[in-house]
Amino acid sequence: MIDLVYIAILKANRLRPTTVRLAVLSVMSDYEEGTHFTIEKICDDLISSGVRKSVGSIYRTLKEFEDSGIVIRHQFDSIGTVYESNSGADHDHMVCVVCGKIKEFYKTEFDSLRKEVVSDSKGRLIKHTQTLYVVCEDCL
Repeated sequence: MIDLVYIAILKANRLRPTTVRLAVLSVMSDYEEGTHFTIEKICDDLISSGVRKSVGSIYRTLKEFEDSGIVIRHQFDSIGTVYESNSGADHDHMVCVVCGKIKEFYKTEFDSLRKEVVSDSKGRLIKHTQTLYVVCEDCL
């Protein structure tokens, strides 16, 4: 059965509730908050749930979701493109250069420093991204 919440999310973002969009939202809703996923993971999870959609359809759907703010796309040097659901919560990322594990974090000190730098420049912050590339504890 189609979840009415998925239809509402799509309509709120001015997207028609097509079968591929609904299927991708359904798969994404099964991920824990803060999960970063690839297009390949979405495809594999759709197949596991009995849904077959082309990789091209998934690419287009995630691009539409990105454009409408449903997901955020990240390009990490060591692991490539990943997506995450847009929770609206401000956070940064640490990426292990050995195993590719991604950890989200938020430090008020970084946020304060970012605001100070923008204020000193007399500019206005439009967007920021901060990624720390590390060797995680498990890989040391």
